[in-house]
Amino acid sequence: MAEPFDVAVVGGGIIGCASAYELARAGARVALIERSELAAGASGRNHGLLVAPLDPALGPMAAASTSLYEEVVPQAPLPVHLDSDPIGFLIVAGSEPERDAARTEAEAAASCGVGTARIEARDLPQLEPELRSDLAEAWLLHDGRRLDPAALTVALGLLAQELGARLHRNLTARAVIDDPGGRRVRGVATDAGILEARTVVLAAGPWSAQLLRPHGIHLPVVGARGWLVHVDARPGLVRHVVGRAGWHAAPGREGLEPARVADLAGGRIGAFVSSLIHPNPDGTLLLGGSRQHAVRNEPEDEEVPREIVRQAMHLFPGLADANVLSAWWGVRPMTPDGRPIVGFVRPGLLVATGHGSQGVILGGGTARLVAAMVAGAPEPFHAGGVAPERFARNMAR
Repeated sequence: MAEPFDVAVVGGGIIGCASAYELARAGARVALIERSELAAGASGRNHGLLVAPLDPALGPMAAASTSLYEEVVPQAPLPVHLDSDPIGFLIVAGSEPERDAARTEAEAAASCGVGTARIEARDLPQLEPELRSDLAEAWLLHDGRRLDPAALTVALGLLAQELGARLHRNLTARAVIDDPGGRRVRGVATDAGILEARTVVLAAGPWSAQLLRPHGIHLPVVGARGWLVHVDARPGLVRHVVGRAGWHAAPGREGLEPARVADLAGGRIGAFVSSLIHPNPDGTLLLGGSRQHAVRNEPEDEEVPREIVRQAMHLFPGLADANVLSAWWGVRPMTPDGRPIVGFVRPGLLVATGHGSQGVILGGGTARLVAAMVAGAPEPFHAGGVAPERFARNMAR
């Protein structure tokens, strides 16, 4: 693997594949390294919804993502579904605390330019006839464009390959290595040898942190396991994306601090479970969702899918007769403040991780920012809110 590259991208999820595409399109010689298959992790195991991030600082990145996807989907080498218009996101509340949460989320969405409308309980049957009848109120957001996240990720990787990028699947990146003087990175050590590159983009999700620590960089990126259950329900049971208030997190509530040793010892690393119900274009439904610290390879709590379907049935009793097709989980990279980390942490080493549950929402915009940073070009939008320097106390160099 002696052939030198301009950029080595570590990670074949939505962030890595989109970055490889944007870098290759800009003329860079790119190698992408993925330890498994493209979209094998959380990028292929999520709802696949484009919704406003509710954090104004992330709005420009999300808008850039949507723009990139609208450009890419028509030329994708495999079918990629992307709604032309939002299906509508209905936030429902069944108690006074939930009403407060719903209003907070609706206000945050409105501040990000999303159209919102308060729905009285008596009017809910017109929107969702199968929804339980004792809810207090709801808010309808003009939001929620559905897409196929796995197909999109693979399409971006294949389009990067058409532009000359080299894709290395089923190859593990073991370390980011320095040049002999230790002044900047030299490339990536893999199971097949050293891959030389002038710049390394680390987009390995929650596994990015372990490749940074040998360089004295301790960014607070932790893994959060999230479950989904796929069911085949009768047509028309759910018409909108429906979320229980409190799930569509407002700014400052999306983050996740690292788990403490005392919490693990005391069995206190529990899962947060709520309802996010998503009708697929094929008529099936995705039931989510959950968030729990991922501290081992296998699920910490296998009861989570059961709780997801219980809560979904509580909102839509008609789900009881739906056929279960499958259930799966993905591990998402989270930061304490709920914002991703994108930027250089030392000469030649750029980090793009920490997107949490917003990887697809922010992936395309992240790629455009990464390509500009690598080229030394002006940023495509203001990105101060995602700079690694906000965690500078964790960076030795």
